[in-house]
Amino acid sequence: MEINLQIAPAVLERVPSFKVGAVLYKGIEIADSPQMLKGRLRLFQESLFFDYADRDLSDEPAIKEWQETVALIDPSNTGLQTSLERLLTDIKHQRYIPSADSASDLSRFFSLKYSVPIHIYDARMLKGPIRIEIGGNEEILHVSGESRTFGSLSDQINRCPVKPGTKDALQLVFFRPSTSKDEAIRLLKALTKMFEQIHGGEHISAVIP
Repeated sequence: MEINLQIAPAVLERVPSFKVGAVLYKGIEIADSPQMLKGRLRLFQESLFFDYADRDLSDEPAIKEWQETVALIDPSNTGLQTSLERLLTDIKHQRYIPSADSASDLSRFFSLKYSVPIHIYDARMLKGPIRIEIGGNEEILHVSGESRTFGSLSDQINRCPVKPGTKDALQLVFFRPSTSKDEAIRLLKALTKMFEQIHGGEHISAVIP
């Protein structure tokens, strides 16, 4: 197993501390979420709803940092939302995320817990080195394989979704630029430990660059 992921130089020139966690899982079993995970995801969303009921999301440090990062990547993208902000906006309006599958639910749970966008893809549908580069068409960042874009920072593009039956998966964690590499590694360890407790299999991971 190996992870071949590159961040475009233009992204690192504009945000030098930008970093992404990449996890490649092999031999996993994705199914409906266990009741424990469904319950934790729902309760956490309800707790966040009350936390944000009387507060503006843009005042939250994590959201403020992401908004500043989006503007640095491309000033024309100012106002575009990462998948994290989209999730929190829905929760603030009591539009709770329904359960999808065990891998997607766990990714969203950790995304909310650590205030970072986390996306997961079917690795067997991906070819060639993975590139993260400045997007277009009102997208902040694109995630591309050998021949096409398959994901984005907003998660409005996901052409390689996981599903029951997916055996290998690539998970991307977009860390806040202020997160140290040591802290990023610690968060990845917590995420992968719980992921394998639910899905089995094995993994390799890296924080890039």
